Amino acid sequence: MAKGFQAIKFVMLDFDETWTRTMLVTGYANIRYTAKKGSKLAVVFEGETGVMTTYRYQLAEGEEVFVVDRVVHIPARCLKQEPGNTIKCG
Repeated sequence: MAKGFQAIKFVMLDFDETWTRTMLVTGYANIRYTAKKGSKLAVVFEGETGVMTTYRYQLAEGEEVFVVDRVVHIPARCLKQEPGNTIKCG
């Protein structure tokens, strides 16, 4: 079971291929991502000065991440913090 949680206004999210996604009809944009075994997530945050930081997470099977507008709600604490946008394409 996760200890604590984080909610972050994000610039970019990067879910690995293990996640499933469900659109929830709640009157506003709300998407639920459900972790499978070993699911990883990277979140890029941009501070007030324009400096970007990437936060890395690994969630347990069955844990859910919710995205509401530009805020991601994560049932875990980040494992690693990296300066800049370290998400790579491809």
